[in-house]
Amino acid sequence: MLPRFQRLNLKTDFKWVTTGKKIETKFTRIFFKNGDNVLPRLGIALSGKVFRKATQRNRVKRLISQAFACLYNLLPGHINIVVLPKSEVIGVKSPEVLLDLEKGLKNEKIL
Repeated sequence: MLPRFQRLNLKTDFKWVTTGKKIETKFTRIFFKNGDNVLPRLGIALSGKVFRKATQRNRVKRLISQAFACLYNLLPGHINIVVLPKSEVIGVKSPEVLLDLEKGLKNEKIL
């Protein structure tokens, strides 16, 4: 998991970022917006309706967080990102999630 200063923590921050641009990938929906921060910040939002069990929510959060930890050094410093995982991410391995995120972010020229 990313350290606290690299994460979005407040509800207002999540709402602010979701007003920005959106990317749809196979496993996620990604919202991003430029801000005045020095380091990139990431937030992961999970729905209890989509992921019924806590073990599913924990696994999905771990997969997304691990993928972004690998890509973190490539992100520009001023970006804020909120990730909404889709239900398809439950049955996949971490390299597939990493490739999916990398492809989606490169298409939008974020990486």
